[in-house]
Amino acid sequence: MTVNKRSKPTSVNPIKIGQSLGSVLAFQGCYKALPIVHGAQGCSAFPKALLTRHFREPIAVQTSALQEMDVIFDANRNLEEALNTILSKHRPDIIGIIGTELTDVAGVDYQSMLKTYKRERNMRGGLAFSVTLPDFRGSLESGFSSTVEAMLDEMIQQVGHRGSRSVNSRQITLLPGSFLTPGDVMELKEMISSFGFEVIAVPDISTSLSGHLLTGFSPLTRGGVPLDSMLQSLHSGLTLAIGGSMERPARRLHNALGTPYKVFESAMGLKATDDILQFLHQISGQPVQLRYCWQRENLLDSMLDAHFQFAGMSALVALEPDHLYTVSSWLEELGVEQKALVTSYETPLVVEMEREVWVGDLDDVEFLGKGADLWIGNSHGINGAARLDAAFMAAGFPVWNELGAYMATSVGYRGAMEWTNKAANLLMRREEEHRESSIRYRGWN
Repeated sequence: MTVNKRSKPTSVNPIKIGQSLGSVLAFQGCYKALPIVHGAQGCSAFPKALLTRHFREPIAVQTSALQEMDVIFDANRNLEEALNTILSKHRPDIIGIIGTELTDVAGVDYQSMLKTYKRERNMRGGLAFSVTLPDFRGSLESGFSSTVEAMLDEMIQQVGHRGSRSVNSRQITLLPGSFLTPGDVMELKEMISSFGFEVIAVPDISTSLSGHLLTGFSPLTRGGVPLDSMLQSLHSGLTLAIGGSMERPARRLHNALGTPYKVFESAMGLKATDDILQFLHQISGQPVQLRYCWQRENLLDSMLDAHFQFAGMSALVALEPDHLYTVSSWLEELGVEQKALVTSYETPLVVEMEREVWVGDLDDVEFLGKGADLWIGNSHGINGAARLDAAFMAAGFPVWNELGAYMATSVGYRGAMEWTNKAANLLMRREEEHRESSIRYRGWN
């Protein structure tokens, strides 16, 4: 189906989030990593502030702090100084140079500069790579995906060509999409492990942004997948990608190393979880564990219990493309009318959706979603939901109005059950508030 856009001169209350933020998020899932945003100070201050507000955890990121004269004369001088300081003081295992719209428009050749810098200083034993992510293209999702792809490409170059590696058929590389929470990634790892596989998630925010109580301060990431495990993942017998945006990184591994891959566009809801467990059962030869059978029964029961709450209800969804597809599929299973689906930018996945999808902002969501009962989106949509008199369900990024939202689980049977109960409770509360308002109104008259 064609993706639509409203004709208007400006964006009002955007859904779109800069690609550099998605890139910084990807690095948080790698141990002892430090991304450097090659741009103005605000280009790193914004991702750091928003990620800290969402996860309520320290975020590792540095900047080359470019100003006007730096861009005119020698922007790479700032980058070289930043690299010298970081390597001498912090010694990260992974360094990522994130090019912004400032360096992209100015035509700064930091890729060649990084290659020369690595050769002159004989940098070995770690990863150092660059990725160009101007904010006038894509969104958080594409920035995350492009960074993972660049990371894998650098790993492949270090390890060597296709024929020089051993393959561990009992090891799976998991490429989780940017819309998955630390709780989601942990649930997927447990699901895969239950079939006897070793699983390495790249990146792995489940052990870095999951609310652990490590003491002290470090400018580097303090959790996530270590570099040696990342390199070990190149020996996996299979790659599982969750979300359409992660197909390109999975395909990169396939083209370079011959690793077969499987893409699951969704991991939430009855059918999506059935598909994942059935696939894992087929390739492992092991039965589905009893706990997942019980979880499936629990999900079906919760869907039945909430049936009357969802009957006749409509929802609007404002999320990144992969997340939009996932939530739309879940709403389809619940029989909820989808009044408006709005996303940040066009991707092949949303183009293939059978429902009408709009690329726009939260102003478009309000315009298209009048009369909706449930608003699903990030915390920027709270006021819009109130104006539409819709129940507000926080999802996506950023979420700052709820504690523990970053650990909420939506994948698998258990995650779908939690979402189903939460949405039904929000609609019940909205109905009760309407009833109380009606009683008060009759009392006044």
